[in-house]
Amino acid sequence: MVYYIRKGCLEIERGEWDMEAAQLKKYDEWLAEHFEELVAQYPGKVVAIHEGKIILVGETENDIYRQVSEKGLIPIPLVFRIPREEDLQSIL
Repeated sequence: MVYYIRKGCLEIERGEWDMEAAQLKKYDEWLAEHFEELVAQYPGKVVAIHEGKIILVGETENDIYRQVSEKGLIPIPLVFRIPREEDLQSIL
């Protein structure tokens, strides 16, 4: 499996899309399971999730993506801004 990060974009070598879809499904399941905990602990923060763990917490997506790029983690972590409780209330 070959991944390239170029100017903040992920490029995946041809034939690796199935793996990427499976990884995204894992991230989706993890988020669903831990969402309330994330909102309580990290409201308004940006987190990077890698292999079922929060590995980075920051203020901006750019900062987190820079750190992820420097670490060269495979698979690419999920970077996600955690909503604040009031953000969720306004949606309802």
